[in-house]
Amino acid sequence: MSLKRGLMWFVGLTIFVGVLVIYYTSDSETWRLLMQAKYSGIALALILAVLGWVFDALRIQVIAEIMKEHVPFKTALLLVFLNAFGSAITPFQGGGGPILIYVLRNNGVPIGKGLALALTRTVVTVVLLGVFVPLSLIFVPDVFKESVAMMGVFLYATIFALLFGLLVIVSIVKSDFIKHLVKVVTLRMDRIDALNLRVFSIVRFFNKQIDLYAQNMKLLFTGGIFRFILLIFLTLGYLFSAIFVLPVLAWALGISISLKKAILIQGLFFFVLYFVPTPGASGIAEGGGAAIYKVLVPLNIAGVLSIGWRFFTHYLSIFIGTIVAFETIGLEIISAILERKKE
Repeated sequence: MSLKRGLMWFVGLTIFVGVLVIYYTSDSETWRLLMQAKYSGIALALILAVLGWVFDALRIQVIAEIMKEHVPFKTALLLVFLNAFGSAITPFQGGGGPILIYVLRNNGVPIGKGLALALTRTVVTVVLLGVFVPLSLIFVPDVFKESVAMMGVFLYATIFALLFGLLVIVSIVKSDFIKHLVKVVTLRMDRIDALNLRVFSIVRFFNKQIDLYAQNMKLLFTGGIFRFILLIFLTLGYLFSAIFVLPVLAWALGISISLKKAILIQGLFFFVLYFVPTPGASGIAEGGGAAIYKVLVPLNIAGVLSIGWRFFTHYLSIFIGTIVAFETIGLEIISAILERKKE
């Protein structure tokens, strides 16, 4: 997907679905509560968003250290915003990785290590979120009986949790198979005269990068128990910073919700958003959030909370990431990165 098209889809779907959500879920009581919202609650939600960025940047640094690379905190923080921008304009949030790898490469980190770092960041996040799938079924089974939407989310999450786990295992254990696949694809592409490929150079390059990727993914589990535990805690800090935004916003509106339900339901929903095909999960996040959060709050508040949660956990970082991307990378290079990913 091109940069322009990705931006149009993200902005268009977000605004369109957001307007529909507010229109169909709000009433006079909604606006009364919004007018009386506690400013301290809004400020706390912003603090949680900033904490999430800091935790994310710190875990990028930890992963880099495990792979024997150094990434300054300022660079790591920029990577957080650039990843948010790239994820927002590509299906399945897949554009963040290539942009992250490109910036790391410009900072002296080999492509194979950059790939391992980007994937490790995603894998650890998704694996920890995957824990919410069985936990939600065990500790809040009643929400699945109350909501058809929640049952659909659970089934969707279960399928993708299994597929994602299988894919990661194969990518690490069967790296030779991946190298063989790259070789076969390159040889087939070489038959197209217009491409003028240097087959052996390309195969050697990818073999080196795949080896680096496999080696550094294994380093995640052998690079020291302290760093591994630190990575887990930083990831949990990142996740709970985002998850607690919703209860804080509800508190700001004077609404009391079950904290246990809020944590488990959001963890499950957050997991699903990683596997939504629309750019940055746009549309699905806003509409799905309203449908799911009505298990926690009245419907006339669910839509507002869904939009509010997205604003603090996604829209802010995407907005900052857009500015950072255009100032530090440039429109032409970003487009080239995304087109190369597509190819």
